[in-house]
Amino acid sequence: MYKLDPIDLQLITALQEDGKQSIKQLADIVNLSITPTHERIKRMEANGVIEKYVAIVNPKALGKNIIVYCQVTLVKHQEVNFKIFEDYVAEMDEILEVSYIAGAYDFLLKIILEDMNDYQNFVLKKLSKLDIISNMQSSFIIKQIKSTTKITYKK
Repeated sequence: MYKLDPIDLQLITALQEDGKQSIKQLADIVNLSITPTHERIKRMEANGVIEKYVAIVNPKALGKNIIVYCQVTLVKHQEVNFKIFEDYVAEMDEILEVSYIAGAYDFLLKIILEDMNDYQNFVLKKLSKLDIISNMQSSFIIKQIKSTTKITYKK
């Protein structure tokens, strides 16, 4: 595991707040010159601490008005069924996240869609095609109170 020092953590915080900051701006924040700042960022990228840089888009601007959390249970707990399910859902653009979970369900899906009609079509024409699914339960977001990509750390 890559060991992060306080300057690395400052850089991570700054990049999570605004990933488009220049190396010079970041260097000023951590009180280093440009070269060591750039080297630290490249090292964290190479070691998988920083995975990628993305733009966070407002879903409604793209006509995506519904966020659904769907809990899925498979018919039988067999390795082949898990693999089939994981491969199938990995290809669906509507699904933002897939998590294998402990508890009453096997998987938790975060799905983003245009409207209820879009959700109905998604379930009927895509998700329900897998006969290895025994149960699905969906919850719809009424109001999102907090949404962040920032991961904090203990000092």
